[in-house]
Amino acid sequence: MRRDMRSHLPLALILCAAFAAASSHAQDRRYAYEAELATAAKRAAVRAGGVVWSCTGTRCTAEARGGAVSVRGCSELARAVGPVTRYASEIRQLGEKELAECNQTVAAAPAKAPAAAPAPAPKAAAGRSVTPELTYTGVWPGGRETGAKQ
Repeated sequence: MRRDMRSHLPLALILCAAFAAASSHAQDRRYAYEAELATAAKRAAVRAGGVVWSCTGTRCTAEARGGAVSVRGCSELARAVGPVTRYASEIRQLGEKELAECNQTVAAAPAKAPAAAPAPAPKAAAGRSVTPELTYTGVWPGGRETGAKQ
């Protein structure tokens, strides 16, 4: 019995290697993505959902690994270029309910107010300099947290 197991070991290793190579090749494949917008894109190029999109008019296209589409990726694109009416890859397309959720963040986002002027710097008493307040956040590179026991 032991002898039979040894004779199958090389075959099992070859099959494992072939499977690993095939799954690695599938992960490296690049898929086409496409989005249709309700209005002309606000920007011609944008990075959203981990993908670099190129937009012309009401159409945005991209190419990336994976082929999956998500409401999150759609929402990121919608925030950058405007409401999305179609969001798809070669593999899958978002449905009506998912598109409504995607565009919900765009509709809920308030209009950006102009940036407020920075606060004036504190004035020092005559003969003294002002040092900005520093806040310790817990860990610095190569350091330890406050209160850590040695």
